[in-house]
Amino acid sequence: MRSSNIKAIYQALANSEDEDSSSISPGKNRLAMDKHLLCLMVIILFTCVGYFLGQATLSRGCNETYSGPTIPLAIQRKVFQYNRTFGADPGIDSNTQAAWDSLVPLGQGTVRYPAGSKQLYTLSVVHQLHCLWSIHQNYYRSTHMHMDPERLDDDDDDDDYAEHTMSHMRHCFDYLRQSLMCAADSSLEPVDSMLGGVTGWGNERFCRDYAALVTWAENRRVSNIGGFS
Repeated sequence: MRSSNIKAIYQALANSEDEDSSSISPGKNRLAMDKHLLCLMVIILFTCVGYFLGQATLSRGCNETYSGPTIPLAIQRKVFQYNRTFGADPGIDSNTQAAWDSLVPLGQGTVRYPAGSKQLYTLSVVHQLHCLWSIHQNYYRSTHMHMDPERLDDDDDDDDYAEHTMSHMRHCFDYLRQSLMCAADSSLEPVDSMLGGVTGWGNERFCRDYAALVTWAENRRVSNIGGFS
């Protein structure tokens, strides 16, 4: 926008010179042109100074409001493939819990940043995975209770625990909603004409290097706790 304004001013000055050229002597015309060029240079100078000062202010503002680290992660091509183990009932498939735990960095994604600081952080992606894992666990727990009324009576004695679980689930629903919208994965998934919808499997997309992020977190961990459980 600033460059277009400068161009407009320059054109206005040029037009003014053309209109008055018939009544101004060559010497006066040269002097007027020099003044116009000087004015233009001053305008450009102040515009540039204003721009860089604005950028510096914006940069300081970002640093004041964003305290997270800049973690350089490579972008990788990935093809999503269905893995039944992560969706299976942990009470039936003994590999399910181990599969979920394998996703978690040693230290559960809680890090000290920067080194030597008292401030601790948890990686958002680990928080998000923990929410999804909690929903997975409570889904099958509720299924078992529905299928076994006697078990429901035994497990429902602790009302505080039940309320805590519901509160946590409400938190996770909205937290995951906002996390998904924040990431806004714009990969295009082809519609399966036979299904009349999409599965998300089999098409390529670009993903950040999760393994590198795990390494980054483990190198800065504050504990040796592993897994979700």
